[in-house]
Amino acid sequence: MRAAPRVAQVVLTLVLPLLLVTALVAAAVAVVPGWRAAAKAPAVLGEAFGFDPPRPLAPDVERIDDEIAGVPVDRYSPGRAAPPLLVVPGAAEEGRDDDRVIDLATSLARADREVVVPELALYGQTLDTEDVERVVRIAEHLCERDGGLVLFGFSFGGSLALLAAADERVAGCIDLVASFGAYADLVGVVQAAATGVSLVEGQEHPWTAADEDTVRDVLDAAAVDLVPARERAPLRAALDRRDPAGLGPAALAVYRMVTTEDPAEVPDLAERLPAEQRALLEDLSPVTVAGGVSAPIIAVHARDDPTVPHAELRRLQRAFPDARTTTVESFQHVDLEAGADTVALVGDLIAAWQFMAAVLRPQERWPWE
Repeated sequence: MRAAPRVAQVVLTLVLPLLLVTALVAAAVAVVPGWRAAAKAPAVLGEAFGFDPPRPLAPDVERIDDEIAGVPVDRYSPGRAAPPLLVVPGAAEEGRDDDRVIDLATSLARADREVVVPELALYGQTLDTEDVERVVRIAEHLCERDGGLVLFGFSFGGSLALLAAADERVAGCIDLVASFGAYADLVGVVQAAATGVSLVEGQEHPWTAADEDTVRDVLDAAAVDLVPARERAPLRAALDRRDPAGLGPAALAVYRMVTTEDPAEVPDLAERLPAEQRALLEDLSPVTVAGGVSAPIIAVHARDDPTVPHAELRRLQRAFPDARTTTVESFQHVDLEAGADTVALVGDLIAAWQFMAAVLRPQERWPWE
């Protein structure tokens, strides 16, 4: 009969310290901003990837069709005051209605963020400098209202976010620019799309597109958008027949740039473009604003990205040497690859967790702040 008190004493001796440590860890997670961000990140990722992890403390989110600074937006509200996070998607055909965009924005909002997703010309496969202006205007509005802002962009949207962060109207209020699968130099994207090779510091990086016919169609369409309106129809016809006969100077310069098979020629041909076309390429290339982005930058890119060459991450590293960059193996552009190698998948999920924790960290606060 005396054994029972001794067993209870042993159990208490073992369990009480464990309970105490657990309580201390829970308290630290609740108080320390970095720990709280790291604790939220797995659930945010899980929900963004289409799973349904338990989030008993997360608020319900309302998706609101709104307008900010003259730009149509979706605003994802957690129903209480929350810091703003501006999500800039890539060239998703369904735009703001893309399921991946909705899942990500909802998941982030459930982490106590007010998430804003803008309407962009990019969703129609059109590169337009006005999209940068749209992102800047929204960012400026959110900064004036709330002070700090996180820009979170995917694919070409990540490039727009980097460009917007350099604008003097918002440069002082951006807490972080996060990109996944962004390009750094539009000329580099043309180089890889036209020739299948990226050249970075003299090194060749072969690139294979997911669908070469689609890439060629997108490249041709972008080329047509580069020239004045009166030269677009002749350039489109020349690209269809692969014969530049009869083209004017601007259209001929663009034609040569997007049809050469020599990757080394592409930058030289871009330099020879008429000033207006050359300026458009520069205005849509984050490398041109490298010195103007004061906010911290984190960037992730898939090694075998079939949409934006992985070499663009190398260009980004050169232009933004302080950026934290990560390469992942288990993603196809911005989506997890089905049947990915298990070891690589585990490492990449850890990298994705660290990335998401970094996205959340700037807007987590100490209790007394």
